[in-house]
Amino acid sequence: MAELLFEIGCEEMPARFVAPGIEQMAALGAEMLVREGLCASPDAAQVKAFGAPRRLALWARNLATIQPDRQEQVLGPPKANAYDQNGEPTKAALGFAKSQGVELTSLTFIDTDKGPRLGYVKTIAGRPAMAVLPELLVKLVESLHFAKSMRWGSEKFRFARPIHWFVALFDGQVVPLEITGVKSGDQTRGHRFMAPQAIQVRGGEDYLAKLRQAHVLVDRPERIEATRQQVAQAAAQAGGRLLADEALLLENADLVEQPTACWGSFDKQFLEVPREVVITAMREHQRYHSLEDDQGRLLPAFIAVNNTTPRDLAVVANGHQRVLRARLADARFFLDEDRKRPLADYLGDLQNVTYHAKLGSSFDKVQRVIDLAVWLAQRLAPELVEPTRRAAQLAKCDLVTGMVGEFPSLQGVIGAEYARRDGEDPQVATAIAEHYQPVGADAPLPKGMIGALVGLADRIDTICGLFGVGEAPTGAADPYALRRAAIAVLRLLMEKNLTISLSQTLAQALAGLAGRLSAADQTVADEVTKFFAARLAGLMAEAGAPTDVAQAVLAAGLDDPGAAMARAKALAAVKDSPDFAPLAAGMKRVMNILKKEAAQVPSHAPDPALMTIEAERQLRQAVLAVADEAQALFASGDYAQFLRRLSELKGPIDAFFDGVLVMDNDQAVRQNRLALLESVARLFRGLAEFTYLQL
Repeated sequence: MAELLFEIGCEEMPARFVAPGIEQMAALGAEMLVREGLCASPDAAQVKAFGAPRRLALWARNLATIQPDRQEQVLGPPKANAYDQNGEPTKAALGFAKSQGVELTSLTFIDTDKGPRLGYVKTIAGRPAMAVLPELLVKLVESLHFAKSMRWGSEKFRFARPIHWFVALFDGQVVPLEITGVKSGDQTRGHRFMAPQAIQVRGGEDYLAKLRQAHVLVDRPERIEATRQQVAQAAAQAGGRLLADEALLLENADLVEQPTACWGSFDKQFLEVPREVVITAMREHQRYHSLEDDQGRLLPAFIAVNNTTPRDLAVVANGHQRVLRARLADARFFLDEDRKRPLADYLGDLQNVTYHAKLGSSFDKVQRVIDLAVWLAQRLAPELVEPTRRAAQLAKCDLVTGMVGEFPSLQGVIGAEYARRDGEDPQVATAIAEHYQPVGADAPLPKGMIGALVGLADRIDTICGLFGVGEAPTGAADPYALRRAAIAVLRLLMEKNLTISLSQTLAQALAGLAGRLSAADQTVADEVTKFFAARLAGLMAEAGAPTDVAQAVLAAGLDDPGAAMARAKALAAVKDSPDFAPLAAGMKRVMNILKKEAAQVPSHAPDPALMTIEAERQLRQAVLAVADEAQALFASGDYAQFLRRLSELKGPIDAFFDGVLVMDNDQAVRQNRLALLESVARLFRGLAEFTYLQL
């Protein structure tokens, strides 16, 4: 068995490219090696991938030196066209044999999905690995994708950054290949500054060891652990507690080839700047870690991760301190300038900010959000109407402050801080920050009701407005993140147990957009409702509801998303139970009949005087017996007990279909039986459209 080592050497890639690049190298490399028959499985080949800012590498062992022979069916004409009535071969059969260079007698009939065909099994000899690998490795490089790629020189080929070298070795021998004028060899490169010379390698173990000696930790887990230890050691030296930030630690690990951490300090006066600003200035601009004391107070200190090991860390720390001092001075300047005016004074400045060319300014949007948030508060939390109004009024004011202009990720956080300094109601200040939550599919929700109400109003206005001017998502493109906004709306309604009519809410939002949309309100409402339904179906699937259950529940209505989710969970819990399947089958039959005969279904209740068969009288009595309690259970949201109560109709429904002909020749009797089935369907219809269920 043999091993393969393949390295792509390039200019420094952004940190966010390294981990995805490693994952792709491992997955694509293993897939290609298995497909070409050089290994039975990725596990058997012990495929590993490595990566650092200047390289991505693949190491596979236990590979075959030659592909196994494989057999392939070669099919010719159908049996009916291969021989004539006398059993003589036709021109089609003779031509096929000749084209394949085989004797007619060596052909046989092979069964296919379309019937027997003339053919034979061809043995294809395996090729040596050294003949297969050049094409495979070129294809691997071409298959790697990044968030952004670039071309260089006159090349049309695209990669994360310009490629400078390839290492391609199969059992110590160079695999010849060339891309963009760069030929493969057996020489890698060490650290750009501490060991820039070429390094000859013989294989995977040699590669890892020599790079480690050349100050390159190419194994990402090893580099991450080294970064973690360096940062922890620097924090101990600084006398503080590291502010946990795993994402920053991973980013630093992917910015360097060998980490060396140092700590530095800054003037305590900068701690007068809001804590979040100091942390963000260090994190986003400099990739510095923050420190706090045992009481959780921010310390005037930081930790920087360097890509070199200097002779004197103090000199490097001083350099970092000078850079950070300028950053924090800028932040202090923006704070001082912003605080010359109260936050509320910035509301008027939003008139000069275009929200969308067809939807007006950011000031216009704020006015719509105020109206919609107040409307929601009146229905969901009447005691919070005024603080909700104030929070909606102030929620976007920080967008035109100097601080948010410098630190866009702090929108909401800055508004909340400024509101607190202005003496605003604490729950209003908190809501300014919380109305942006959740920021992701699994992110935390606002803790307070005011933030939830303003967040709902903000997102619903955004969705309705953009749909109304033709900016709905298309395919994978969603430039305004409307899918994320819709999921946030649904999570807020469901997880905070907010019961409100979605259709009425959309109508209220569209009323606020009057005169700005290019489509009719009802058209927009229908499109937005379908959009929410698709997102809700996804959330139902995540909650364990099968696709047919989600479809059945949504077909029955999603005006109350929380109730729709509860219905889906209840139905999914009983769908496959032995007792429920017969009831569901009966209900599907009821609804299919009613759908087919919709024109004949009367609006009045069934008349017992027209019931001539005992089974239909018993079904009517069973419906009357459970109707009131079932409706009360449904109204209370106890869908599990609701289903258990309705399960009592299983026997009467089965008996009805066994003994009663619905489509009787007597029109009055026929319509009365349809009315009886409608009374049954009416009980179930609010839960789900049973015709969608796969039983």
